[in-house]
Amino acid sequence: MSNIETVKAMYAAFGRGDVPAIQAHMTPDVSWESEGPARLIFTGIHHGPAEAARFFAGLAAEHTDIDFQMSEFFENPNAVAAFGRYTVTVKATGKRVSTPVAHYFAFRDGKVSRYMNIVNTGAFLEALETI
Repeated sequence: MSNIETVKAMYAAFGRGDVPAIQAHMTPDVSWESEGPARLIFTGIHHGPAEAARFFAGLAAEHTDIDFQMSEFFENPNAVAAFGRYTVTVKATGKRVSTPVAHYFAFRDGKVSRYMNIVNTGAFLEALETI
């Protein structure tokens, strides 16, 4: 399986809510990174597959009605970059957020050793405002 095929399989697993299938593609020491303010529980830097599961738990806790489309993929021998759009409803307020998204996956021995999630976290903070 190519690195792009692995990433696409991980996205398919995300669509099914199958976090263990995503974790199966991670190295034991994976760094799973989603920079952003602590108020957003899906953000943070997690080490290892068990901690990375917190990222997915945070998304599930904060977001519903997910429309996640990745449209462009680029690779070199040890990395994949993917770009698309993430559109969700924020559960706490019912507000809809649509943001471009960029993902970086570094690979070691056929598994993801580092993931970086880049989204407009400001849009999520605004969606949490009730006034």
